[in-house]
Amino acid sequence: MTDKFDADVVVVGGGIIGGTFACLLGQAGLKVILLDAGVRQVNQLKKVDARVFAITLASEQILKKAGAWRRLEENDIACFRKMHVWDENGLGEIQFDSASICQATMGYIISHQTIVDALQEKLLDMENVRCIWAVSPAFIKDETDAMLLETEDGLQFRSKIVVAADGSHSKLRSLANIHYQKHDYKQSALACIVTTEFPHAEVARQRFLKRGPLAFLPMIDPHQSAIVWSTSPDHAQRLKEMDKSAFHFELAEAFANELGEIKESTERIVFPLSRAQAEHYVQSRMALIGDSAHSVHPLAGLGANLGLLDAAALAEVVVDSVQRGRDPGRLQVLRRYERRRKGENQNVMYLMDGFKQLFENQSQSVQWLRNFGLDMIDSLPFAKHAIMKRAMGLKGDLPDTARKYV
Repeated sequence: MTDKFDADVVVVGGGIIGGTFACLLGQAGLKVILLDAGVRQVNQLKKVDARVFAITLASEQILKKAGAWRRLEENDIACFRKMHVWDENGLGEIQFDSASICQATMGYIISHQTIVDALQEKLLDMENVRCIWAVSPAFIKDETDAMLLETEDGLQFRSKIVVAADGSHSKLRSLANIHYQKHDYKQSALACIVTTEFPHAEVARQRFLKRGPLAFLPMIDPHQSAIVWSTSPDHAQRLKEMDKSAFHFELAEAFANELGEIKESTERIVFPLSRAQAEHYVQSRMALIGDSAHSVHPLAGLGANLGLLDAAALAEVVVDSVQRGRDPGRLQVLRRYERRRKGENQNVMYLMDGFKQLFENQSQSVQWLRNFGLDMIDSLPFAKHAIMKRAMGLKGDLPDTARKYV
């Protein structure tokens, strides 16, 4: 580092993915500047957050390495130890149990804002990480041995590499003229927290309906679940605008009254669904991670977990390069990250597309086939165990940071 550089790395986007990446670099001793367009919230002023993530065991390890996991309170983390998936059209079903592969849990349900808070607390404690809120990039320039970034209010920063973690509408990606191929699913998801008559028993449940999947994710309170209901945009809007009693009735009926009557619910939010993939994850002195690089259908709850794997993989490439005395912003170095993550993310994207199309197909022969398939897999322990280990982040091409026993 010379006086020419304000930081080793500038990260744009202070959400879960950008915050985790900045923490991982900070833990390794690199100098980091994190910029975020939002205003940092005060904890006491926040509402109940209906946006929750199903965090895998691999993502747990990444958040632990980032130093954020220990800042979560015990009542912030809900476990799900089992999963039950079934089809509206037929009797086929599949059930997973973490105990069958000698694991205490399949994963965790944690609200978006809770994870962001833990990461921000860690970042503010790190002397080599500087966080600046309410700023947005306006200009970038590759100066051969440095990247210059200028914000809309005139701040300038030079660093070896700039990383975009500012979401699917990434301003930084647009400034770099990186094409973002997007496919609109013509679906929306409705999310809220509900209180049910029967306890969830730490089981994550998902029922495939003709318009899309409906998931109930267990919260800390044994009678509370976070719901994500993927459906047509018109139906999602109608659900949002219903009075509570009508909404509770339709929701319970759509879920086959699996958890009994819906007693209460929080404010409902609706968001559009799409998948997307950036043409390139890297350029000279620039890289994309998380939703800036890709987005997937939420039916398996993998979006945030893929982003955390991006953050861990890129952090390992950057830290390894710096420790070897090499320039981390060189395109040849950054392509190691792209080769590792782009194909993996694309495979997951197309797999989710396949599941979506399979379960929305109303052909009787396809209905019979998928119900038979669910029952067949449910009867084959080795197949279920392989699926579970991969989904939980215990197997696969994982960064060392994500491995449980590294």
